[in-house]
Amino acid sequence: MEKLVSAIDQADETSLRDILDERLVSHGALGDVHGPDGFIEIMLENVRQGFPDAHVELITTIDEGDLASFRLDGSGTHLGPFLGVEPTGKTVRIRGIHHVRIRDGRITEHWQGPDILAMLVDMGLFPPTAEG
Repeated sequence: MEKLVSAIDQADETSLRDILDERLVSHGALGDVHGPDGFIEIMLENVRQGFPDAHVELITTIDEGDLASFRLDGSGTHLGPFLGVEPTGKTVRIRGIHHVRIRDGRITEHWQGPDILAMLVDMGLFPPTAEG
């Protein structure tokens, strides 16, 4: 998972294409995307448009057979539109839990669980509910 998170952090499309299977299905709150192009659009282009200085790092990984789960954490400055929200200039924490299936050394399925509510709170769209 280190290669995947590093490629996301560095916005490295070439490395992502080496890791992602052509038959990849990525499941998320906004629906499923297919293939490396769909994954790159969701995970890189959309995030980088909203947070051009985004940085994420791998926090925890759990592997079991052909499945792996990982938690990432990072931040970025909200300088472009994201999920229909115009730039606020605020620093936003980017974190989430992801789950992947790996076959023949490549990711064939991905489930994403970003903490969108926390991002919207950081953008000032909702009041914080607790410190921490």
